[in-house]
Amino acid sequence: MDRKYWFWINNIPRIGNIKIRKILKAFGDDPEAAAHAGDKELGCIGGLMQADIAAIMDLNLRKRLFEEYDRRTEDGNKMVFPFEDEYPSRLKEIYDRPNVIYYKGRLPVDDIKSVAVVGSRNCSEYGRSVAMELGRVLASAGAQVISGLALGIDVAAHQGAVLAGGLTFAVLAGGVDLCYPKQNFNTYVDIIRNGGIISEFPDNTPTRPGMFPLRNRIISGLCDAVIIVEAGIKSGSLITAAQALEQNRQVYAVPGRISDGDSEGCNHLIWQGAQIVYSYDELLAELNLNISEGTKINEKNILLASDEKMLYSQLLDFGPKSLETLIKETNMSQMQVFQALLALELKGLIKEISKNFYIRII
Repeated sequence: MDRKYWFWINNIPRIGNIKIRKILKAFGDDPEAAAHAGDKELGCIGGLMQADIAAIMDLNLRKRLFEEYDRRTEDGNKMVFPFEDEYPSRLKEIYDRPNVIYYKGRLPVDDIKSVAVVGSRNCSEYGRSVAMELGRVLASAGAQVISGLALGIDVAAHQGAVLAGGLTFAVLAGGVDLCYPKQNFNTYVDIIRNGGIISEFPDNTPTRPGMFPLRNRIISGLCDAVIIVEAGIKSGSLITAAQALEQNRQVYAVPGRISDGDSEGCNHLIWQGAQIVYSYDELLAELNLNISEGTKINEKNILLASDEKMLYSQLLDFGPKSLETLIKETNMSQMQVFQALLALELKGLIKEISKNFYIRII
């Protein structure tokens, strides 16, 4: 098949996924056949307006889009279409597959387990810590970590996977050349080096609110399982969970306190029957991943001195501990503890959340 026609049908103004799906169905997944069809044939397709038919038959528009395809190809822009072997096989399974994928870096590997970690943008420190640890644990165990690069839970999951030296992929609601949000640019660059940035929208497409549900179906579609870390009862992450269930993906949720509004969505999912995440080892076992690799710190990426290991081992439950408590538990001097805490902070393993109170973040 000619790739230019696939690019053309995906970029005709005001013809979206639903209409494209109807057109492709009518012409046996062959956009070139649609391009050469007459107005009577096109008029038989339900939902197409006369303006749509005119746009499909507009030879000048087709020529311009063919030229744009050539420019993008010459500039090194990457795109893949459903008929090509490189197109992710998991996405081919879903009803409303994207009919083009634009990407930077690379695409997820079909025969490697893929797990999405998503949740609230306005997450708690606990939620952010769990998301980062999930990203690290899953990537260390050999899984591809998928998320949406949003603030909060999403970016923390990506950062954990990067820290482990594993594969991670971000699905954007705008063009892959536009980092959204801009605050996550450093992680955006890390993801390109350790995986890829993916979108169904061409370069220079700005992100708009209505595009996020479309983005979410790709996140879940790329995965074998979706984990919701923190989500309010009206969170967009619950849309991802619902789409995952429709796509026959396994849904997991991290429980939160009953009084915590940011965990209300997760707790509701568990009440409805989602799998509960209560142990990293149990999660990895459920996903048939390597437990011994997943739950240990990757020593190739993080080297800890003996004092640092001792102190780090005391911060296991993501709850904050005071300097005084750490001195008592380790039997180390105040100076030794201060030096070890500083080293662990510089390595991105712990954080001082208030004066002399520390929390483990991966």
